[in-house]
Amino acid sequence: MKSYLSAVLLAIPVMTVGLLSQDSSFWNYLNPPDQQTEEFDHRHLLEFTHYVEMDDGIKLAVNVYLPEDHQAGEKLPTVLYQTRYWRAIGFKWPFNKRMKMVPSTENFDPLDFVHYGYALVSVDVRGSGASYGLKTLTLPDIREVMDSKQMVQWITEQPWSDGNVGSTGISYIGNTALYQLIDPHPNLKAIAPLYSVFDLYDDVSAPGGIYFHQFISSYGDFCETLDRNTLPPWRRSFKTDLATYGVQRVDGHSKKDFDEIIQDHQCNMYHRTEGGTAEFMDDTTTLNGYLNVNDVLSPHFFIKEMKQSKIPIYSWSGWWDAAFQHSAIKQFINLDNGQHLLRLGPWNHGGGANVSPAQANRSAFDDVKEVARFFDHHLKGIDNGLYDEPRVKYYTIGADEWRNAETWPPESRTRTMFLADSGRAKWAAPTITSSFSEYAVDTTHGMGDDCRWNFSTSHYGITYSDRAWQDSITLSFTGPELSEDLEVTGHPVVTVHLQSDRPDGSIFVYLEDVDEFGNAWSVTEGQLRLIHRSVQGSAPYYQDCVPYHSYTKKDSEPMDPAKVETIVMDLYPTSHLFRKGHKLRVRLAGTDSYNFKNLFKGDEANWKVYHDAERASSISLPIVTSSLAN
Repeated sequence: MKSYLSAVLLAIPVMTVGLLSQDSSFWNYLNPPDQQTEEFDHRHLLEFTHYVEMDDGIKLAVNVYLPEDHQAGEKLPTVLYQTRYWRAIGFKWPFNKRMKMVPSTENFDPLDFVHYGYALVSVDVRGSGASYGLKTLTLPDIREVMDSKQMVQWITEQPWSDGNVGSTGISYIGNTALYQLIDPHPNLKAIAPLYSVFDLYDDVSAPGGIYFHQFISSYGDFCETLDRNTLPPWRRSFKTDLATYGVQRVDGHSKKDFDEIIQDHQCNMYHRTEGGTAEFMDDTTTLNGYLNVNDVLSPHFFIKEMKQSKIPIYSWSGWWDAAFQHSAIKQFINLDNGQHLLRLGPWNHGGGANVSPAQANRSAFDDVKEVARFFDHHLKGIDNGLYDEPRVKYYTIGADEWRNAETWPPESRTRTMFLADSGRAKWAAPTITSSFSEYAVDTTHGMGDDCRWNFSTSHYGITYSDRAWQDSITLSFTGPELSEDLEVTGHPVVTVHLQSDRPDGSIFVYLEDVDEFGNAWSVTEGQLRLIHRSVQGSAPYYQDCVPYHSYTKKDSEPMDPAKVETIVMDLYPTSHLFRKGHKLRVRLAGTDSYNFKNLFKGDEANWKVYHDAERASSISLPIVTSSLAN
């Protein structure tokens, strides 16, 4: 009877399970289509659970995974995976006899590293999962940096460890790897922070100086749900309740012990309101006065320490991964020590989906295999030709090909397209003396779910495509048909000469590819709070390749309704091939009400966008191939 029951229960299709780091796509019970990644059977891996005590007495829950044929005395390099989203799934009987699962995004299964000859150590960071302690910040704090160093020390003392450790993960977990460079253990040999943050303010809290309310609120709710040891309600089902009990408990510890840990986690902090962030970069406390801004770790404050570590880094992101592709680029520019690699693909957050219009589906790229190759070089000492190749690899959407470069941005020439009257854009600079387009800012405009700011990794088939529906609530300028292909790779920069009747507000700029059928495919975008329009000469903390806005209160200045103000801002980096016969379109809006705070007070604002000889609004494009049509 027991055998029969096991067979019936195991027939339930729960094998394909994915846990998302920072988003709503927590479990995915869809069988994946055929793909070019290697599929491994994790059922027979050796698994050991432990509590490892830190120097302040807090115990962290740890799972160790070794190859099923591992022999006593055999030494292995280790991949360290420190997560805020459960180190392992706790399966009920009889599922626990057949299943092992380390939660991650759909295209990055950490258990795959074991099949490439590594020990995997998966850790619940303090205050999460089955670990003791509390979390006083939503993101990692300095205590987690100290824990990381002690975890590496613990690994080196284990009988299966050869003393070489690499650290990796996606999003928050990638940042735990990056933070280790602040005070690295000497046995940490390489890190691969994937889809991670570099500047917490500009990359995720307030991109362009505009509060990112959609993410901050949903992320707090998501973390609190996990800390209650439950799945988000939109992902709970009969199958999940039948198969799992939440995060895996450490062997030898009772359910009563575990319940006490979960109860302690109810005291964790969740910064899911505007009060959980700073309004300006020079604020000393958050808006609600609760936190000292300097206590909220941002990697860009530790560039000196990180670079001094001389630890090789593999930075990685996707063109539609919120602002994190720019994060990866800033990591590469500022932390490069000659061994730093950069990869930018056609991916959303977590890399689960390819969003190129011609390839829109589940990603076929084997992320773990590529990261394992990086670790093979640095942890195993294998001469695998890793550095015989260009250190920058990026995917060009439209051409649907990988390109190579040694630096970022790749060598290019700048060509400028100018906004004109009647919704037109031209390659020739304007010569008329006075010309402007009027726009009543529609504060209902929002990008909704299907945009770069959605952190769900299960957006298969989404291309962030036809935006023609926005025509009535935005201001758009469309160029002529291209007479030949045009490849834009790098950071487009927009100049808008704007007169607004409001002292504050925001501007959102979208670059689109209009195909031969009139569909307007999204290419890239950018946004800026208008009081932050002043461009400073250089960034005080890090180098960048775009105009620098400080987002400080001392540099902010209200818009003067009597003046035409100049707005210079970058769009997020991209690599996109505009095909012959297509058109470029620039679209302007005042809000993305779904994702960002509405900064316009009272009635809708009224704009005049100037495009004459003296005030030529334009977009400067980094062109790497082909030439422009006249």
